Amino acid sequence: MLNNFFFHIRPAKIQAEALRFRLTYGLGGAAALMVSLQLFTGLLLNFAYEPVPVQAYLSVQHISSDLLLGPLIRNLHHWTGHFLVIVLWLHLLRVFFSNAYFSPRCRTWYSGLFLLLLVLMANFTGYLLPWDQLAFWAVTIAASMLSYIPVIGSPLQTLILGGSEVSGATLHVFYSFHTMLLPTMFLIAMSYHFWRIRKSGGVLLEKKSSRKMLPVVPDLLVRECAFMAVVSCFLMLFAMSFDAPLTGMANPVMTPETVKAPWYFLWLQELLLHMQPVLAMCVPLAFALFLLLLPLWGRKTARSPRAVQLLMLGFLLVITGLTFTGFFFRGSGMQLVLPW
Repeated sequence: MLNNFFFHIRPAKIQAEALRFRLTYGLGGAAALMVSLQLFTGLLLNFAYEPVPVQAYLSVQHISSDLLLGPLIRNLHHWTGHFLVIVLWLHLLRVFFSNAYFSPRCRTWYSGLFLLLLVLMANFTGYLLPWDQLAFWAVTIAASMLSYIPVIGSPLQTLILGGSEVSGATLHVFYSFHTMLLPTMFLIAMSYHFWRIRKSGGVLLEKKSSRKMLPVVPDLLVRECAFMAVVSCFLMLFAMSFDAPLTGMANPVMTPETVKAPWYFLWLQELLLHMQPVLAMCVPLAFALFLLLLPLWGRKTARSPRAVQLLMLGFLLVITGLTFTGFFFRGSGMQLVLPW
């Protein structure tokens, strides 16, 4: 039965060329492993977590100090979520620069974009759950950005927050999304994504590649298991070395001097500091539209035009530059400072 399941998502044989590490760098497999770790560690944390203000903070404190392996499980869940964002962005760029998003792989591309959106939503909703000062005000800032989206911004902000501001209702909404809706959507979307990869013939190979075929078991399976072991060890060592942050309990009436959005939204916060708000929010919307339209440009040659590649690099440089500025060069009161 196990063999039948494995061969359903993997062919019995695979081209030898497809086993080259540099074709994928293992990014898709690493992302799938991290999602699985998130689901498992999140399930364990849910046994001790209480999704109401004050008790939420106290339960996280209890997990971090009193429960057997509690600190390790929380650290692993926290840091894996952050690394997952990085790995998925690298995976997106790898697919883009290898032109692996044209037909018949365009549906795989769109399902991958949807999974990236789910990961960002999962990180964002999970950010508030510790109910500490860092989480409370970071979510407050990030949610306030939604109001600048033309037409739908304010209603969307009210829907997400469960009111006009971050409160116990917001915590309940975020908890429901984070522990029920998003995991279900993950399982469905990941299943569809891997099915589309299988239907599209796996990794995109060069037309002149060798036709030599190798058995998936053990040639591919051993490589995947070895790589998953390396990634798992890295995440475990990182979780053992660095504790997930937990500041004082959330205080809605005491605004910290410096409030930053979660790092994956820092570039948006920087845009709002440099541009008129409504115009600033047009930039992420334009980038999202660009990603959605990618399979339509260059589809006759199955290669992205030079202008499209330069536009992608431009977006990437802007996002990276603004993120680094917000993370390293913003000090007290969001003033520009040197990090050294």
